[in-house]
Amino acid sequence: MGISKRTTDFPYRVVYPTQEFLEGRGFGQVAHLPFIMDTRPGYHRIANQFLIDIGLGEWSAGTRGLEQASTMPPTKATMHNYAHWLANYLEYCHARGKDPLTANYKIDLIQAYQGEMSTGSWSRDNTGLAAKTVNVRVEVACMFLQWAVDKGLREPFHIPKVRRSVTVESRESSGAQMTKTVEARRGKVRESKRRLGFPDEKVIGAWLTRVRERCEVEGLIAELILETAIRRAEAAAWRIDTLPRDRKNWDIVNKDRPEEHQAVCVKLRYETKGGDFGKDHGDKIGPEGDILLPMPMARKLHDYYKKGRLKALTTRLRNANNVREAEAMRDSAVHLFLNPATGERYTGQNIYDFWRSKSAKRPRGWSPHLARDFWACSMLWKHLEGQKALVESAIKNKADPSVLKILALDIEGFIEKTIQRQLRHVSRETTMIYLQWVSDRLGVNLNFHENYMQQLIEEDIDAEDNQ
Repeated sequence: MGISKRTTDFPYRVVYPTQEFLEGRGFGQVAHLPFIMDTRPGYHRIANQFLIDIGLGEWSAGTRGLEQASTMPPTKATMHNYAHWLANYLEYCHARGKDPLTANYKIDLIQAYQGEMSTGSWSRDNTGLAAKTVNVRVEVACMFLQWAVDKGLREPFHIPKVRRSVTVESRESSGAQMTKTVEARRGKVRESKRRLGFPDEKVIGAWLTRVRERCEVEGLIAELILETAIRRAEAAAWRIDTLPRDRKNWDIVNKDRPEEHQAVCVKLRYETKGGDFGKDHGDKIGPEGDILLPMPMARKLHDYYKKGRLKALTTRLRNANNVREAEAMRDSAVHLFLNPATGERYTGQNIYDFWRSKSAKRPRGWSPHLARDFWACSMLWKHLEGQKALVESAIKNKADPSVLKILALDIEGFIEKTIQRQLRHVSRETTMIYLQWVSDRLGVNLNFHENYMQQLIEEDIDAEDNQ
């Protein structure tokens, strides 16, 4: 968040309420939402009404003006981001003496707010912010002003946009073409295309060894993420029965293969990405999805449940005042991974913290999210090693679009059938990023057509922005 020059004021802050306090006073419906405190400090009524309307699905930029405007509420993480991005905009307006409700798109948001973030005059260390950071902050400010229009709090707010219809190759039918309409907000900062880069496998292995040496269960959690590409929130929410406690009930999908190459199908439903269907022991109940758990990893989790977890749970139960309280604590301990020192469950934040701990000497840029991409690209590379003849032909005939197209279709098919199933949420953009990673590693351009069309679209938009 930027630093206000009014030193006598408090900074804008995002705060989470005590749920029990609000529920006891009849406000349980909004008890899970963040709210913003202003410079007094005081409750920022207008900003928080915006967050409530967004958080309850009663308003969204995509459905405004429609008769049935109710939508699926954003996730907890999205609301957290919205609150912080909006608080930054409000503090900027306060520091610059501007009214956040009367802002003009081109003058106040693009030239002033976006300009100062890009140059670094509105940042913590006077360094220009990343294009993506700048764009999402301006986007939320635009949403806030659109909402204010719909609530009668300001005059109409116009966001200039540009649309282009382009012809691209159809993904469903080889050789066929389809028309695609692309819309973009004018004035956005151009974002560099994300290119994947990973630490060397030996460096990652050494890091994992250090995590294990520091704490065995944390090493197990890190290994689970690396072996399955689950999100850290899903790892924290992993239950004692996510992998059935009785090995006879394991759903082994390839029993005909040697045991070391077998995999167990398990279902995930807690803290999964997507809709929110309630809470269970502090975890969001999300859409259910299957993943494959390698047999060696399944055995390690089973052994931990039998031994290491039991020791951690015993530590926790020592805090009970009587047998009844101990039984209640035991029955409520549904999560698999427990801190050996306290017996408490691991949270997503706990996983993030030990992943980045100084004692583990984390490789630069290495994160739980990047581990998902690392798993996907590792699987892709193993697949390509089995397609040696096709890969060698593509490298040898770099200028032959038909050969490159065959290779690209083979990779996209593998992504769709294998990687998408495991990751459970792969956008077209992510598929392109994986294709680009393969392109970079092989030294060939696999998605040349789509990249070329996207480049033309962006150049058209940028050209009109500068007129």
